[in-house]
Amino acid sequence: MVTSKGILSRLTLGGQLLVALVIGALVGLLQPSWASFYQFLGQAFIALINMVIIPLVFPLVVVAVAGVISQASLGKLLTRTLLYFFLVTTLLTAIFIFVSYSLGFGHGTNIGQAGSSIEGLTSSIEWDTFFLSFIPSNIVKVLSDGALLPSIIFAIFLGYGIGKLKTEKNQFFINGFNVWIEAIYNVVGVVIKLSPIGIFGFIANDVATTGLEKLVGLGQFVFGTYIAYALLFLGIFPIIALFFKVPYLTLVKQIWELLTLAFVSGSSSVVLPPLLRNLKENGRSEAVTDFVVPLGYSFNLEGAAVYSAMATVFIANAYGIDWSVPQLLFTVLVLTLIGKTVATVPSGAVVVLLAAAPQLGLPEEGVALIFAVDFFVNAGRTALNVLGQALAVSVIEKAEGESLSVSEAEANYALQS
Repeated sequence: MVTSKGILSRLTLGGQLLVALVIGALVGLLQPSWASFYQFLGQAFIALINMVIIPLVFPLVVVAVAGVISQASLGKLLTRTLLYFFLVTTLLTAIFIFVSYSLGFGHGTNIGQAGSSIEGLTSSIEWDTFFLSFIPSNIVKVLSDGALLPSIIFAIFLGYGIGKLKTEKNQFFINGFNVWIEAIYNVVGVVIKLSPIGIFGFIANDVATTGLEKLVGLGQFVFGTYIAYALLFLGIFPIIALFFKVPYLTLVKQIWELLTLAFVSGSSSVVLPPLLRNLKENGRSEAVTDFVVPLGYSFNLEGAAVYSAMATVFIANAYGIDWSVPQLLFTVLVLTLIGKTVATVPSGAVVVLLAAAPQLGLPEEGVALIFAVDFFVNAGRTALNVLGQALAVSVIEKAEGESLSVSEAEANYALQS
């Protein structure tokens, strides 16, 4: 006999979130008097996520910077790769934040409490004070207060210092941080497994207090985000390919099966080994492919950049938060920095948004509601992340002048096998 517990345990996280969404809506509708208990469950989930943000982000930045500094011998390839990654993902974030905000994406949708008054970035930014606030005068206080941006700045300097050490000392620190990261990953894994309970709490509380309107608003978010995905796939990626003289349609055709696998599985990690082999078999330089793709999995997630921009603007507009141009630029900066630091985190989308929320004056409850439909938007986000890696390899290879013909690549593989 298969129990309900056994059925739930066999579902993917996305499936469990969908079940939590449906059950939460039904329970909230049928038993609205328990709204305070539902809210407690949701707030507990948010608190658990916030608990791991600084302990996770700090060592990730240190290790990433130390690794880049210690590989300085790679020279131009490293410089061009990182420059391309940061330029493309930052521009994508800026484009979709400004366009979606100007179009009012999320306006009129009811995912916030009626009459919510959110204090955020509603006053003009004093840029000298803003940039000075990045510099931590007391790193212990900064870490204890959970101030994310100053913590990242210190982590960058510490990573630089470790990267400049001799190899044996360098590895001692990096290995220690990697052990810490692995431990925090385990904690994050447990917290994410509890996310259906948190989503149940938020959905049940919202339905109990405001009705079913919020679920309609979440559907609008999914629809709008896929329009943005289509613009990236059919418009922006082809423009990048045309600029660097990369045959875009040929590239898509070569990796189409992998894009389909990424879309269906919702996991870019599953696609990594066959993606590396596919690119080499289709004429890409082995040296460039083996360097760019793994690095891109941390620094070059275009699908995630588009998703974060759309989700942030949707939440801000849904809660009636008005931003000026400087505040929109600040949003681009925050999402770019945080997105790079937690790109490899399991279910990193919710971690990025929750880490950015306090910096941007966004309600964490809105982020949790967005996460309830992450199952739907994750498919397109993952496929675009994979396509972005393949395009990056072709672009960097053009810049390096290391393009191989398909026949040469096949000959190399024949010799190796």
